[in-house]
Amino acid sequence: MDDEADKQKLSSSRIHSSTEFDGLLKKIGDFSKFQYIQWLLLFLAVIPQAWYTYAPAFAARKVDETQMLCSNTINVTGKAICKDRIWQDVDYCGKVKYSPEYTSVATDWNLICADAKKYIPLTKTIFYAGKLVGAYLFGWISDRYGRRVTLLSTMFIQFVASLIQSFSVNFTMYVILRVPLGVCSGGTLIAAFALMAEMVGPNRRNVANILVQSSYGVGIPLLALLGYLVRGWMSFNLAMTIPNVVFVLYFCFVPESPRWLAARGRIKEAEVILRKIAKINGHEYEEGDLEQIQGLYKKEEATKTYHFWHLFSTKYLTKTTIIEGWSWLVVSGVYYGLSFNSGNLSGDYYVNYAASGLVEIPAYIIAGILVDKVNRRIPLIGYFILGAVSLLCIVPIQATGKQDELSAVVMVLALIGKFTISAAYYQVYIHAAELYPTVIRSAGVGFASLCGRIGGMAAPYVVDSTPPIFPAIIFGIASMTAGVVTFFLPETKGKPLPDYINEGESQGIILKVDEKEDKDQTTPL
Repeated sequence: MDDEADKQKLSSSRIHSSTEFDGLLKKIGDFSKFQYIQWLLLFLAVIPQAWYTYAPAFAARKVDETQMLCSNTINVTGKAICKDRIWQDVDYCGKVKYSPEYTSVATDWNLICADAKKYIPLTKTIFYAGKLVGAYLFGWISDRYGRRVTLLSTMFIQFVASLIQSFSVNFTMYVILRVPLGVCSGGTLIAAFALMAEMVGPNRRNVANILVQSSYGVGIPLLALLGYLVRGWMSFNLAMTIPNVVFVLYFCFVPESPRWLAARGRIKEAEVILRKIAKINGHEYEEGDLEQIQGLYKKEEATKTYHFWHLFSTKYLTKTTIIEGWSWLVVSGVYYGLSFNSGNLSGDYYVNYAASGLVEIPAYIIAGILVDKVNRRIPLIGYFILGAVSLLCIVPIQATGKQDELSAVVMVLALIGKFTISAAYYQVYIHAAELYPTVIRSAGVGFASLCGRIGGMAAPYVVDSTPPIFPAIIFGIASMTAGVVTFFLPETKGKPLPDYINEGESQGIILKVDEKEDKDQTTPL
């Protein structure tokens, strides 16, 4: 997953301590009936993000060379059609016919042979490019105009774009409409996670993170089932889109985050929602409670402005930024690459996709437990290296041509790789957030996120434009290098949180830290 509400996901790390608002929320129920209902609604809202992300796996599915033949010269099939671009010679080849039991943009607009390697990956890469823009654009909109308006607007735009895309008249139209789907995907994830995290206490936000990411584990197998049942790409796209009309009802059932309203000084509106929470949870809201802490929501003026170059202002920060940038590029590239490559493995296309999604759910749960029970660094290194070994074990099987004979073994190894990279994806957010000082934390995680998006954009070309053996080699080696370089980062669990940049570096702690702050401290917002 997703997957990318990057800045918002920092809630699952120690940088979020208890606040005055958390104390107020606890009095009216910080994890009770109201939260159960809202979390269920928001979880359902995030599932379609997996559909929009992986729709090209079915709607833009490539045609195998063995499933093509020339209508005028029936003895010209397979690789012979691609040789010297015979398929473009209308007089000799005629119209290319396809034998698969499905249709896709590839069959409708003859995106085959070399053109398939060039254009099919674009349907996925352009989505991640849009997601990169959307994460930052809607991150700002979410902070400025609210979580609720961001959630509702992005879901509506995606519905309209996907609906129109179902009637695309050419490949260009189909690809262009992937842009708003990607842009809004970043916004939906940000808003949904923020709403989940801000309505509960700090000890529940890690669960919100697991729930948001697990939505992909549910969404991918559901999409695979739909692809199996509906084989025409236009009908498939419509069947995927139409159910999302129900989210219009969220306008009535999903309120704005009272925490955000209070932070923006909209106390009266926040109190209306707090009264509703208290009533549903069986508690009573004491009038004036929020007004008493209103003064705590004023932000302190920054005494110094920090910029991107500060990420490289010390030896430690330079090392951390380079390592984190590479780790995020790898984890995103390998995650999305393995997801799309699952359909290229031996075995049933639809079962492979469903399994690649289902394996994410236990991965996020186990990672969520280990990150607190063990530490940050060691499990992350283990995920990278174990995943690399499992992927590299696929290489000799493919090299000897035994992938069909040993299809079950290949699938198990690929699923181990998907499991470990999903767990790593969960954990890199937390580790990165705790490595950077407060004054440049957003910049640090933002740069790492940018690198991750680049990895996601590159992954489709590794999967669709290289020989079948290459993805396992590239993803395996990349994951191994990420595990090795992570070894040179410090452990952050139980360490004082960094606040300011300081030239004096000692055991990876480069900053002046407020020793009075700990995760149980009560601070404004």
